[in-house]
Amino acid sequence: MEHLTTAQAAFVVGAPLDIFKKVVERAPIKPQLVKRGGRSIRQFGQAELVFLHAYDELKLALTPKSQSEFYEALRTTSLKRSLAKEVVFGKQRYDIGQHLVFVERKLKELEKLTDQVDLSGKEPVIRGTHIEAHRIAALLNASATVEEILRDYPSLKEQQVVAARVYAEAHPKAGRPYPKQTAKAAMRAADLSALDD
Repeated sequence: MEHLTTAQAAFVVGAPLDIFKKVVERAPIKPQLVKRGGRSIRQFGQAELVFLHAYDELKLALTPKSQSEFYEALRTTSLKRSLAKEVVFGKQRYDIGQHLVFVERKLKELEKLTDQVDLSGKEPVIRGTHIEAHRIAALLNASATVEEILRDYPSLKEQQVVAARVYAEAHPKAGRPYPKQTAKAAMRAADLSALDD
């Protein structure tokens, strides 16, 4: 598994990005720091993802010191295709089975949906179209339904609309946002009766 950006990790853990960032600041984890474009970026591996998915549970079950010990043990446990369901640290054991299954499922979902986005051009587009993934995500974020989007973009399939949303959640767009309404929807909503005179 490759290391994930903060936005990708938030998607895999199943948390909104702003909440995820706050949890990362409080949790005793150490994401890898890499330099990209002159700045340091956090990258999350599987140990961090499993820990963060379990964090609400860990806060109730373990002291801060035990959380740190658990994280260190988690980092040294081979999670890749491991049958290990428990992590042993000190005299304690913690069952990670459900968290590991959740993270692996979300990683596969992220990979599958990201494959539906073509990154070869200037803007990421839905594969086989010229429709920007972030444009579709902006419409969904503005409360457009999947059905409304499919009506205005008949060449898309429902799974492509979902893929656009997932891609945009995992790879937020920098810069100027896309409109929150399609041109067709704007035309339907416009009162053009004055043109009839």
